[in-house]
Amino acid sequence: MNAEALVGQFRSWLLRPRVVHRLPGRLRLSCPALKQVGEARRDEWAFVWRDLLGGMAEVESVEVSLTTGTVLIRYDPDTLTESELIEFLRALNRLALRHWDRLAAVPRAELPETLRRIVGAIRAGVRRRLALEDRLEIPKDV
Repeated sequence: MNAEALVGQFRSWLLRPRVVHRLPGRLRLSCPALKQVGEARRDEWAFVWRDLLGGMAEVESVEVSLTTGTVLIRYDPDTLTESELIEFLRALNRLALRHWDRLAAVPRAELPETLRRIVGAIRAGVRRRLALEDRLEIPKDV
């Protein structure tokens, strides 16, 4: 396995949320990458989770703990299934991995605005019931 493939697998592991607890309408995820976020970028990453998921009609609340690396999502089980929510998160993971180099190259001062624009682009590409459009890409100007 070449170095690029190894880095890709590592990034995927860091970004991939793992279910640590579930109840109907409640899902707690472990995201190892959240614990690795530096102090200066904590608010920006918490914003991404809260704003992206919390702004969806099916999601009631999102709590992010960067200290423990967990995300607690409360959702309406009558309008969204756990499997739909997890598939949506996997699709976000694939999108982030496709654009990893662009995201990593964003200057620190521009990151908050860039993340807001990315969230807007993703929201625009979300179909009914938290499904991403199949060919959603982050626009080049974001």
